[in-house]
Amino acid sequence: MAEMTDNQMFNLLLADIAMAAAIGTAGSTFEIPQNYAPGIIRDSWLATVKDDVLQRRVLALANAGLGALQGVDAEQLAKAAEKYGIPIDAPLAERISTFFEDKRQALLRYRR
Repeated sequence: MAEMTDNQMFNLLLADIAMAAAIGTAGSTFEIPQNYAPGIIRDSWLATVKDDVLQRRVLALANAGLGALQGVDAEQLAKAAEKYGIPIDAPLAERISTFFEDKRQALLRYRR
């Protein structure tokens, strides 16, 4: 398998946090496998839950959550990751936060 770019990895990590939060909000459950890989929460949950209505509800919540997570600072990101068991330490949270801040700034500069 090809190496992931930072963009891919960071989005999958945030998507896992958002998915975990959405699953809990919708009243469902998930388990993080010991061989965690970015994106596995979404994939494994969708593979086991066959209720289409629940899937749509969780995916809608997770998509909104992903957008929100792209705008939080490193400290908030690390706390959210810890809450849901996603392996993001403080240095990685800082890299992710900076990455998305840089993307926002680049977009703002481009639009001028």
